[in-house]
Amino acid sequence: MTRKITLAVANIVKGLQSELWMGNLDSIRDWGYAPEYTDGMWRMLQAEKPEDFVLATGTAYTIRDFLTFAFTHAGLDWEDYVKFDPKFLRPTEVDELIGDAGKAKATLGWEAKVLPPELATIMVDADIARLEGAKEGRF
Repeated sequence: MTRKITLAVANIVKGLQSELWMGNLDSIRDWGYAPEYTDGMWRMLQAEKPEDFVLATGTAYTIRDFLTFAFTHAGLDWEDYVKFDPKFLRPTEVDELIGDAGKAKATLGWEAKVLPPELATIMVDADIARLEGAKEGRF
């Protein structure tokens, strides 16, 4: 979902796309930054004994929130571009997914630092840079 949103923002900024079709904007998710999660996985592998851990930010943001973060970072109002299509509704939607990384923090010293507002910024900037690089033949 995050990827779909940030790619669309980059495409809209570059004039390659004019709208983004979405389903339920009220689902609540706990999005995190992949490099941090990779660090968490590495720490799990260093543990004395195998255990189950949850890696999460422990924060709750709606898809609507993420749209706001991503479009606002690009100087756009998401409501001008996002359209609703019921085909993107999931028949067995889970309304809220939030993780508790307390054990990972206590045992591994791992804690997420990048939260969804910053994640949206990082992803939009990367997608715009990727489009600019492709235009220049660098990708």
